[in-house]
Amino acid sequence: MDLRCRRACEDGPVRPPRCHVCGSDARDVPEGRDVLSSFVLVHFGLTPQEKEGLEAWNRSGWTGHPANAFWFCREHAELARSRTGLHWRDALASIDAALGR
Repeated sequence: MDLRCRRACEDGPVRPPRCHVCGSDARDVPEGRDVLSSFVLVHFGLTPQEKEGLEAWNRSGWTGHPANAFWFCREHAELARSRTGLHWRDALASIDAALGR
């Protein structure tokens, strides 16, 4: 990933792929391997108010990274996928608890 793009993503409304569990990111992907295929974007639940707000943003043409979407490397994707029915705060807390953090 181009460093300029990476900085723009980190400073802007889009989060670049970075595993929530281990912190691996584009720099850790082997040369020649597609960065996006090395990560999974997992969407967790929202409160009714959060969902309404996201739908309003979508209707207005807003683009960006939703609060309930988190990147995970392929190794940790199933840990996240098993919690998609939870609100995003509860899902992240559950993942952290499973990891002993």
